[in-house]
Amino acid sequence: SKLVEPGGSVTAFEIEADLAARAKANLARYANVRIVQGDAVADPLPPSDIVYVNAGVVAPPAAWLGALKPGGRMIFPWRPSETVGLAVLITRLGNGFACRPFMGSWFIPCVGASAVEPGAKIPTRERATRTRSIWLTKD
Repeated sequence: SKLVEPGGSVTAFEIEADLAARAKANLARYANVRIVQGDAVADPLPPSDIVYVNAGVVAPPAAWLGALKPGGRMIFPWRPSETVGLAVLITRLGNGFACRPFMGSWFIPCVGASAVEPGAKIPTRERATRTRSIWLTKD
C-alpha cells in the first residue's frame, strides 16, 4: 500500500476463502487495497504497472501478461519442472516482453498454473537461466 502512494492502488487475489477474509480484515485500514477472494489464474486482472506472484507457475498465464501496462513489470516464481525453480522479472516492451531470471526460487505451486502440459519442452536449469524473452501466442 505504501509503495504505491500517492494515488496508486493494490489489488490482491487469494484463492483460499479464510485467508482472503483474514487479509481483508488485516488490511481494512488501507483505502487503496482491495482483496479479491478468487482465482488469479481464471479471473481477470486489472491493468497493472506491477504484478507480483507468490506461487510457482509452469508459465505465466496469458491474462497476467495482458494485464501489464506498457513498461509494466511482473515478478514470479517460474517452476517449469520439479527440478527447476527461478525468480523471474518480466517487463512489457513495445513489441513483446523481456525476461530476466535472477535467482533460484522455490514456492508452493500455483493452483491452476502448475501442471506441466504433456509434450511440453522442459528447460534445464542452465537453459532456463539464459531465457531473455517470452511471447504471447494466439490459438
